[in-house]
Amino acid sequence: MLLCEQKEVLYRAHQARSVSGVCESLNRFRKKQKAPVAAMSYSQVDITEAFGDDQRLGPDEWITTVPLNATTENPESMGLPPAGADADEVYRVASKLSELRESIPIPNDGVYCPVCHIANVDLSKLRTPCPQCRRALLKFGWD
Repeated sequence: MLLCEQKEVLYRAHQARSVSGVCESLNRFRKKQKAPVAAMSYSQVDITEAFGDDQRLGPDEWITTVPLNATTENPESMGLPPAGADADEVYRVASKLSELRESIPIPNDGVYCPVCHIANVDLSKLRTPCPQCRRALLKFGWD
């Protein structure tokens, strides 16, 4: 699979906020599978309430996010932390998902804290301390 084809597959999966299709597509062209496809269905653990929320934000503004595990039936089966998970578990899962997102150049991504449930449009803040809890900010997709 050519690099441009891989990027297209990854970008299309990003549009759907799902990485399972990406994993299935890429694994056909690889001998080793790094993560079970069924174990990952999201590339982040939070979302915003509406598409386009980022359009009205400046680089110093933050918006509240919503944890996906609060609205997903059986969140562990989708690669999300369980409902009621403590802050360390939520951050551990979110950090692994962010590593995947960070490996893909996706236009307009921002950052978020999955513990404080806040997001920002300024990707240059990636891995800098959260203004509330001081954990490293992770990569966040708006679309």
